[in-house]
Formats: sequence, structure tokens, C-alpha cells
Amino acid sequence: MRDKIRWLWQYYRHYPKVILILLVLTPIQVALAVTLPRLVGFTIDFLETGKVPENFLAKFLDGIGSGYGLTTTASYALTFIAFGLVSHALYAYFQSWRAWMNCRLEWHFRQEAFDQVTTKGPDFFNHFRSGDLLTRMTDDVQEKLSWFACSGIFRFYEAALAVLFIIATMFSISPGLTLWAVLPLPLLVLLFFKSSSLLDKRYDALQKRISDFNDVMEACLSGIRVVKAYVREQAQRLKFRTTAEERRAAEINAIRTSAVMDSLYHSIWQFAVVIVLLAGGWRVLYSNMSLGDIATFIYYATWLVFPMFDIGQFLVKSRQSAVSIDRLRELENMPAMVTDVGAVSPNGHGKGRLTFDKVTFSFNGVERKILDSVSFEIEPGQTVAVVGKVGSGKSWLVNLVPRLVDPTEGSVRLDGRDLREYKLEDLRRYIGYVPQEPVLFSDTVRNNITFGRDGISDTLLEWAIEVAQLKNEIATFPQGMETPIGTRGVSISGGQKQRVALARALVGKPKVLILDDCTSALDSRTEAELWERLHEVMPEMTAVLVTHRPDTLERADRIFVFDNGKVVEHGTHAELVAAEGDYARIYRRMQLAEEVAS
Repeated sequence: MRDKIRWLWQYYRHYPKVILILLVLTPIQVALAVTLPRLVGFTIDFLETGKVPENFLAKFLDGIGSGYGLTTTASYALTFIAFGLVSHALYAYFQSWRAWMNCRLEWHFRQEAFDQVTTKGPDFFNHFRSGDLLTRMTDDVQEKLSWFACSGIFRFYEAALAVLFIIATMFSISPGLTLWAVLPLPLLVLLFFKSSSLLDKRYDALQKRISDFNDVMEACLSGIRVVKAYVREQAQRLKFRTTAEERRAAEINAIRTSAVMDSLYHSIWQFAVVIVLLAGGWRVLYSNMSLGDIATFIYYATWLVFPMFDIGQFLVKSRQSAVSIDRLRELENMPAMVTDVGAVSPNGHGKGRLTFDKVTFSFNGVERKILDSVSFEIEPGQTVAVVGKVGSGKSWLVNLVPRLVDPTEGSVRLDGRDLREYKLEDLRRYIGYVPQEPVLFSDTVRNNITFGRDGISDTLLEWAIEVAQLKNEIATFPQGMETPIGTRGVSISGGQKQRVALARALVGKPKVLILDDCTSALDSRTEAELWERLHEVMPEMTAVLVTHRPDTLERADRIFVFDNGKVVEHGTHAELVAAEGDYARIYRRMQLAEEVAS
């Protein structure tokens, strides 16, 4: 529980004023509210006997009223009205602060979770599915945690104060009857400890089922073209129905358990009311208890049901929220593969020399080395091609350059400095990167290329579009550069997606350009024109290409052949073909594939 409190405190500490208001005003409001039934009891006793009750507060209010010429009944009535108005005003005031705090904390929880996700590496996204992440940042935050984090806790605070003040007031009236009234309390505490582990299991199972449900839905919608192409609609409907039923069953189990616990808390405390009615009635008839005291006592005993219900709700919701906190902390506790600790900025003045020095890369807990002691150097302005069979480590090699991942051993240096010495943001501005799968966003063509970066002029934008061989096609779009392209570029072709992604990389005028097999969807004529134009601008930058196109390989200054994470051959195209090794076989296979495709 301490770790949960520390986790919440990191958000609470930003709002000391609100916390102080809630901590101070709540007991004042509760004290005023608890006094109101006592005033009713004083009035009943005075009307019955004609005498001021033997109570300090009763005599004090009567004395003040007498000083202003008021009767005892009028003094009690006016005090009742004044206390009631102030109590309701205070309640409305701090209730509004609680509602405001709920919204602020919800924003903080979701923003922090999203910030955490954006700092993680590939291992994180292998561990957490997209649907699961969405569930944690939506359902866990909004439905389970945001209300509890402020209103839930301070309603418990309010309820606990009410129980304390009410029992203290009841004790001042009749200690013996008070002990009978609070008899159910130990039973409620026992019930909570017995039910807490069961509630934990139910809510944990529910959140997992919600994650599975969202994951199935996200995967189906994002891959709807493949689903339709392979006539898998019925199978997807069945899978969706299955996960929906599992979620429904988990929700019913959780709600049923929660409802049973709530009902038990409520029902058990009703015994207190029955006890007060029986024991209190007997004392009025056969002892010295006044009508005003028993009326006040019954009012308090009945009122206690509601704060006890709030306390029961808190105990139930706390288990539910604890599960959600643990799920959010899971995101935080998984370390990022890359940390920004550098202080140096390339500032566009570097030459672009890349050095791989005994670079090894593997995932934590996995014995297989994706890259194994790779060493070579790329001179400024060189165009280097990386080839190899699937799974040989090519993409992971180029991912090291913009520090999407860091080497497990060895180092990658840019102009003599380890990449980790550079500020991460400045380093990535220095590098243009086009991944194997182009990622576009539901926005306009212009915004997908500029991608929120400042200082990109229309001239530079037009240059990048022209180099990426996209100019003629943008002219045919309905709204030109302002044409929306839909989620993941759904409204444009695969080749157009790749060229938009390439234009995005080029528009930053990078010193180092990384192209990870990013022209696979282009037809041969368009790609030939693209590479022709790229080679005109590439002398200004260092280029690292992962490619399976023979024409591109022939133009590369140097070629590195990878197999099982190691460099097995390197040299110029002519040298490697003449060597009749792995590269020659790969190259002939590429040529044959192109001939068949054409």
C-alpha cells in the first residue's frame, strides 16, 4: 500500500492549495453538519419540558439568544438555519474542488502514461500489445482511477470524520447505547480483509479481458484489408464474439462481487439502527433518557449508514484502483532501451562519418545476438548498402544510428563521438530515417511531411517532394498538399506512402540518411527515377541503405553483407561479384526476381 500512496503523492504534490482546502474545510463542514441533529434534540426537549437541556452547547446558545431578546426555540432555530447554510455552502465549495481535482489527475495519469510509452524501445512494444496499452490509458485511468484518486479518497476522509464526530456525540449522550450501536464495526473490518484478495483477482481478470477485447478490435480494424482479402470476416467475427463474451463474463463476476460486498456493508450496519430502536426505546420508557436524546440518537444511527457505506465503497474501490495503479506502474517500471544523457549537439556542422566499433546488440534475457561484434567505418558522403537474408540484422544495424536502440556492447560513433554523447533530439534532427514500413498519420500530405517541425520553408518542402518523385502525383490529389490521407495513409498507394515518408526524411536536410528497404512498393520506372535523383543529392550526405534492388547496389560505394548478425563480406559491387561469395548469390537472386517481376 505504501508504494501506491507514494505513486499518488507524486501527482498530489503539484496541488498543495487544493489539498489544504480539502483537508481543512472537510472537518469544519462535517462538524457543522453533525451539530444539526443535536439542535433538533435540544428543541424537542425544551418543547417537552419547558426547560433548557442540561448541556453546555444548549445553554450557550440560549444565553446568546437571550442577549438579543430571542426565545430559546428561536435561538435553536436560527442556529440550525445558520449552521445548515454554512455547511451546505462549504460542501458545495469543496465538492467543486474535488471534481476539478478528479479531472486534473485524470489528465496527469493519462499524459504521464503516454509520455512513458513514447520513451520506450522495441522490447516494450513486444511485451505490451496495442490494445492493452489503450486499455491502460483509457479504461484504467478514466473508469477505475480518476474518481477514486481524489473524490474516492476525500469521501472516505469525509465519511471517517463523520463517523468519528457522530460516535463522539452519541457517546456524550449515552456511552452504553453507543457501544451497542457500533457493535457491527468489527464485523465490517473482518469482511473487508476477507474480501480484498477476491476483489483483486476479479478486477485484475477484468482488466486483462478488456485489454484482450481492445487488442482483437484494433488488430481487426487495422488489418481489415487482409481480413477481406483472405475472406476471414466470419473468423474475425467469431474471435470478436469470443473475447466480448469473456469480457462480459469478467465484468459480471467483478460487478457481482462488488455488489455483494457493498450490500453486506450496508446491511450489516442496518443492525445498528435496529439495536438503537430497541435499546433506546426501552431506556425512554424505563430509564431517564429524554425524547430529544433518543430522537437525536436515532438520527445519528440512521445517518451512520451513509458514511459507513462510503467507507465500504472506498475499501472496494481501493482494491480496484490498486490494480489499475499496478498496471500503470508496469509501464513506468519497464526501463527504456535508450536514455537521453548527452550534452553535445551536432548543429549541422559535422561531416557525417559513422564508425561501428565491435557493436553487439541483443535483447535482455535473450541469448541470441542480433548483431555480433560488427566493426566498420563509413566515410562522409559515402553511399553504403547493407544486404543479407531475412533476420540477418540489417534493420537493427541501421536502427542504431538514430538511437532507436543502443548497442549492448561496443559503440557507434558519429564524427568521432559516441552517439550517446549527443543530445538525442539534436542527433535525430541530424539524421533522416525512412523505416521499412512507412508510418503515416491521419492528417494532410503537408503535415505528414513537415511533421510539426519549425523552419521548413515552402521552397525546401517543394525540393523534398521533387526529389522523392511525388510532385506530379500531388498535383492530381483533390486538395493538393492539403489532401487528408486518412489513418496510416489508407487513401494513397503503398508506393506513395513510401515517397511521402522519404520526403519527410529529406525535408530536414539531414547529414546522414538511413533508408531501410523503403522502395519495395515502387514500380521499376519510378524507382529508377527516384534513385537517379537521390544520387544527385546523396554526395552531400552519408547514406546507409538496406536494399534488394540490383541497380542500387551497383551504384553503392561500398557494400556490407550480413549473415547471423556478422559482416561476412564487404567491398565494392564489382569486387564482391568477382569473389563469387554470398553477395554474388544474393545479387543473382535479386536480378532473377526483378526479371520475373517485370
